[in-house]
Formats: sequence, structure tokens, C-alpha cells
Amino acid sequence: MDKTYVKLFLVAVFVGTALGCAETEELRGLNRRQAITIRDQAEEIETLNRESASYKERATIESEEKARLMAELNNLAKAIGGGASVRQTPEGPVIQLPEIILFDSGMADIKPEGQTALKKIAEHLQSRPDESVNVVGHTDSDPIVKTKYMWSTNHHLAAGRALSVFEYLTEQGGVDKSRIYIVSYGPNRPVAENDTKEGKRKNRRVEFMLMASEDNK
Repeated sequence: MDKTYVKLFLVAVFVGTALGCAETEELRGLNRRQAITIRDQAEEIETLNRESASYKERATIESEEKARLMAELNNLAKAIGGGASVRQTPEGPVIQLPEIILFDSGMADIKPEGQTALKKIAEHLQSRPDESVNVVGHTDSDPIVKTKYMWSTNHHLAAGRALSVFEYLTEQGGVDKSRIYIVSYGPNRPVAENDTKEGKRKNRRVEFMLMASEDNK
């Protein structure tokens, strides 16, 4: 065989072998990268599964907590009577006491029947020291007339009523002040239309939202 052909043949074999080795190494690198990708994806899926399970567990606990609070408030409303009721809100269930139980029109002094009702709420809170309560004052949209000298707006009236409830629960009911928060929405969160007497009556109320204290969350 001609020496030239022999050299060309050897060069071709060498190049072919080199290319084969390069392709093999490239395939090995590709396999390594795919293995890493699969591992990372598996870890990500495992993390997502853990997060999903944790979310479902939290959702279940929150649902059970809301159901428990709703049952507690329904029992409390029945014990109070006089129009006390429970309703579900975006923030959670609340027990609401109509104005007629607690106050005279335009006033923030708690009536005797209101004191009886608040005593039951105080006893409920005393039996559950791990709960706090939001006390929220609401009014209708009618401007204040008779007691304008006391309250310039419905917000002031609602705040005064929430404060009176706060003072009764802490001073007469023995509930720790750190467990009670007061809010005044005035006419801003009606539960009925303000163009009828019945709607206005429903809107004049004080709401109580029980919740786990911050230290127990």
C-alpha cells in the first residue's frame, strides 16, 4: 500500500476516534446535565408538595377555628337574647348586639339590659383567656340631632359607644385591657339599606369579634 494512503488512513482513523471520544464525552456531559436537571426538578416538586400539604393543613385548621368560633358565638347570642345575633364577615364571625339592647338613641351610656348582656360576654372571655376581642361601633347614616352637643358625627358616637363597652368589660367584667381593641366605623359598614326604619335599626349595633390572642397564634 502506498505510504501516502497509509498516512491518510491512519489520520482518518485517528480523527474518527477523536471525534468518537468527543461525542462520547459530550453525551456524558449532556447526561450529567440532564441528571442534575431531573434532580433539581424532583427537589422542587418535593418542596411544592410540602408547601401544598402545609397550606392545606393551615386551611383546615383555620376552617375548624372559624367553625368553633361560630358555634361559640351562636351559643353566646342565644344566652344573651334580645336580638343578639351572629353573622359571618370577611374577617371572621362576629356577634352583634343591636342598639336597643345597649343604648338609648344618641347616647353611649349602657342601659341595665346592656350591662346584663355585656356581663355574659365578659364571662365568656374570662372562660377563654387565650382569646381577645375587637369591639366595633356602628351607626346608621342619619345625622345626629338631639345629642349633637355630645357627638359631632356618627363616628364619634360609635367610638363613644365602643369605649363604653370597653370600660364595662374591663372595669366591671374584669377582662384584661390588653385583650380588647375598639374600632369605630360609624355609618361606613352598614348591613342593611339606610332608606328604611328597619334597615337603620339593623345598622345601629355593636359587634364583637373573638380571635386568638397574638401571644397564642
